[in-house]
Amino acid sequence: MPTAIRIIKFLQRINMIKRILVFLQMCFIIASVSGVAYSQPINIPSSYAYVLMDYKTGQILVENNADVKLRPASTTKIMTAILAVENGQMDSIMNISQNAVYDIGPGGMNIGIMPGESNLTLENMLNVMLIRSANETANIIAENISGSKEEFCKKMNEKAVELGAYNTNFVNPCGKDDAKGEENHLSTARDMAIIARYAMSKPEIREIVAKEYYNDLPPTNKHQKWDPLRSTNKLLWYSNKYPYTINGQNFNYEVNGIKTGYTSAAGNNLVTSAVGEDGLELIGVLLHVTEGNNKVFTYTKELLKYGFEHFENRKIVSANDVIKSVVVEDSNNNEKIDLVAETDFSCAMPIGSTDELESEEKIQTSVKAPVKKGDKLGVVEYKKNGVLLGSVNVVASKDVEKAVVVADNKDEAAKSDNIVKKILIPIVAICVAFMILRFFMRRLSRRIRRMNNL
Repeated sequence: MPTAIRIIKFLQRINMIKRILVFLQMCFIIASVSGVAYSQPINIPSSYAYVLMDYKTGQILVENNADVKLRPASTTKIMTAILAVENGQMDSIMNISQNAVYDIGPGGMNIGIMPGESNLTLENMLNVMLIRSANETANIIAENISGSKEEFCKKMNEKAVELGAYNTNFVNPCGKDDAKGEENHLSTARDMAIIARYAMSKPEIREIVAKEYYNDLPPTNKHQKWDPLRSTNKLLWYSNKYPYTINGQNFNYEVNGIKTGYTSAAGNNLVTSAVGEDGLELIGVLLHVTEGNNKVFTYTKELLKYGFEHFENRKIVSANDVIKSVVVEDSNNNEKIDLVAETDFSCAMPIGSTDELESEEKIQTSVKAPVKKGDKLGVVEYKKNGVLLGSVNVVASKDVEKAVVVADNKDEAAKSDNIVKKILIPIVAICVAFMILRFFMRRLSRRIRRMNNL
């Protein structure tokens, strides 16, 4: 083959390879652009740690430095509140020690509770701790629940592991970090979102963290009255509603919690919960904001606004939707029954996306009569990228009675014959026995009379 032709073919191959590379590069660019739409919110420095979580399912919608271990400061008190609610009685009177009152760290938030103060309940301490972030109240709760702060912290860490907050370690119940060893008092944005989500499942905590003020502290032997206590969460001040926009329409989300935190080493931290107009509820966590105090609130509003403008509360299944129809064994004519969803299920999904969740049906392979309406016969699990987001019970849509078996005439006749036999045979036997006995008795009687006549 002439050299010129070989060169031409070689160049053609190179040109084809270039075209393939250009095509692959364009595919990569398109894929990258489509992925950026829901990548990160704007106007939050990338050095900060934050997480945005769907409260209903626990799926993470946005994250940055989510697993970096940082000092949580007073957001620690979310876990303290969880253990208080699960292990204490709300109306129990608190014993207040000197150690609990004074071990609050330099500049630690407090409301001036005194050692030996009487008439303060666990409910009072929870409100003051979560609303005003008073450090002594966390210590008081810990000592009354577990006998000591050290024992209480063991429970805190056990609960963290139970919830899946594996990168968290608490060494005190209030979040101070001044003493030796407290540099190991650490958590992450992801872990704090997990803990906060669980806390908001507790009605007692949910009610408290939504308050702007707490004015219900009773008089004690040390205080005749208390000053009004305002929440440290400024997103609850004046109005807890903030704007967001979807497709040119204006909406408002409503902040309903949850906890602030600050130390000089930790910076400003904020764990927030908010609900959009479509029912979407988000948990936002922002840690280690080293700028001015108000910046943590500004950035949190950016985080929440991004969430509500890019995600919606999409209903995946409604109560009474038919999941499957099955034949009920042992029913009349093998009757079919619809198995339906017991409840609604919804979760956060990107607005405008056509994404679908994976569903896995775990339904009884054999359904036998009788069946009552509402009987649980299985479950449907919903997953995203293999991660379980939630499940719905599958229940019977109606009653199905067991079939009545009607015997044929031959069977009935046979049964009747058996019954007659069972009744007549003993009667005949008794009659025969009676006749025989009578016969012998009469013969015996005659012999006796003859002998007497002799």
